[in-house]
Amino acid sequence: MPQHHENRRVRMTKHLMKSALLELLEHQDLVNISVTAICETADVHRSTFYKYYNNPSDLFREIEQDFLDRILTPPQILDRQNQEALLTATSEFFDFIRENKKTFQILFSDSSGNSFTARLVEYLCNGYVPVSEDTDEQTSRFIRIYIANGTVGMLREWVNTGFRISCQDLAEMMYFLSKKISQY
Repeated sequence: MPQHHENRRVRMTKHLMKSALLELLEHQDLVNISVTAICETADVHRSTFYKYYNNPSDLFREIEQDFLDRILTPPQILDRQNQEALLTATSEFFDFIRENKKTFQILFSDSSGNSFTARLVEYLCNGYVPVSEDTDEQTSRFIRIYIANGTVGMLREWVNTGFRISCQDLAEMMYFLSKKISQY
């Protein structure tokens, strides 16, 4: 029982520091944010920060990973050929993005250093972008990169323009565009 209480406390402390960093990122670039500023905003001691992180970039990478972990992995989506299941899973993830608009705006912004965008592209390339089995390896890689970058660009535009289309419509648009391009 005490272990569970400690874990909850650790999660809360990390949450406070993540929230503080995101708040600071609304007004300044990651490279300009100090450990002191994070600790003052989160109301935690510097030693607490250093217990979990080496620097603000480490904390930011954990925030990125938290959101990347929310993306279902291909086996969880079932069969990538099952259009309905894939569209449902994609639409649900887009709902999550919309619910966390402020965080995604920060993750997609230049103030974060754009590491999230690069990590998301790589994540999508490694499992989400199906390419015809008879396509050579080099061409497959280029097709995956093209589709993943297009997907991230569409997401970024969707977030930054206030979600002008529904999650379902965006999922369908991405699905059909990706399907057409992957048949190259």
